[in-house]
Amino acid sequence: MKSKNILIVENKVQDRKLMEYLIGQAHTFQSFDQGTVALSHLANQKPDLILISLQLIDIEPILFLQKVRALGNHACRVVGLISSTEEQQIPYFRELGFEELISKPIRPKEFIPKIQSLLALPEKTGANEGEKPSSEPILNPEIYQQLLRLSSKEVIFQVFSDFAIECENLLQLLERSSAIETSEEITRAIHTLKGNSGTLGLDKLYVAAKHSESLGKQEKSIEFAESLHYLKAAIKEFQEFLRTEHSLNNV
Repeated sequence: MKSKNILIVENKVQDRKLMEYLIGQAHTFQSFDQGTVALSHLANQKPDLILISLQLIDIEPILFLQKVRALGNHACRVVGLISSTEEQQIPYFRELGFEELISKPIRPKEFIPKIQSLLALPEKTGANEGEKPSSEPILNPEIYQQLLRLSSKEVIFQVFSDFAIECENLLQLLERSSAIETSEEITRAIHTLKGNSGTLGLDKLYVAAKHSESLGKQEKSIEFAESLHYLKAAIKEFQEFLRTEHSLNNV
């Protein structure tokens, strides 16, 4: 197979060095320990494959994925590196837009064939040539049109604005709380946000909130804390959507 270019984004030194060694035997690579630095690199480079840890500290992995797509590199496959304790969340991460998940710790005999098989797949044609989008719109257009039949755009915009305040309150609550501990207050706030996001057709937020609520109720502290990364990312995407001028008029 012709040498390909692979981007590694991993903040854990041991994992990153192992992947560099394994990949470097057959392909060129660039390696970073921070997602924000990797994004700066991507402004001028288009790798064939990106491997990104889902435990990054400096940027939410889903935001990294969205920024990669925003740069126009739809042909590049983005693969999440997931801890073995999170394997039950693989369907959730796929729904977020990651095309494959590889478990850590890395097993060389499995890792190398997986990378080769991913690189051997037919080249993606891009979003403008029939490719399924990597992520769904933040707002379900069918639900929005149903809301329009019930009220005016002005009233609906105010409802979304009020919901944005609810989202911000939850973010502040999470910032004040322990990194991995849930509480009745947090679970109740996530439950309320889940219900309201479902009513308003904010599907990404609904899925993320539902996932976090379920893990919180099961008292799976580590998985719950990880799920909050994606809930926060979905909230921030909604806030950005609402700040965009005429965003609702374009739905």
